[in-house]
Amino acid sequence: MTLYQGKYWEVVYEEWCQEFPGQCIISSNKESLSALTNEEWIELGNIEKELERVCRKLFNATMFNFACLMNNAYRDNEKPHVHFHFIPRYKEPLNLFNKTYKDRHFGYNMWKWALSKFKSQKDLFSKEDKIEIYNMMHKEFKM
Repeated sequence: MTLYQGKYWEVVYEEWCQEFPGQCIISSNKESLSALTNEEWIELGNIEKELERVCRKLFNATMFNFACLMNNAYRDNEKPHVHFHFIPRYKEPLNLFNKTYKDRHFGYNMWKWALSKFKSQKDLFSKEDKIEIYNMMHKEFKM
């Protein structure tokens, strides 16, 4: 689900998984970081700031992981495209839709736990919950 379509970047809300409430992908059509122009970096910075504001206001997120990895495209022989994973992190439990979300490995690399049997938090939100999270974020997003 597209949360925002800018001049250079698209923000895609991860409705397939909200393991970290508010997580999104910020995507470009460029193939490498070095191909980004100054204007593209500026828009990216503004998007990242706005996502932080939204997630702090709506979900009381503590801090944010922001990662550009691009490994899978090369591994899978696909055309790479620059994209960033925006991952809100939560020091305190988040109560949302009568459910309590706990970021059990707050302060640690989110990918370290993704492949572990000790995964940080199962995706506890229903499809309807995820749509509501998207609607909340879309309404609040001000770019």
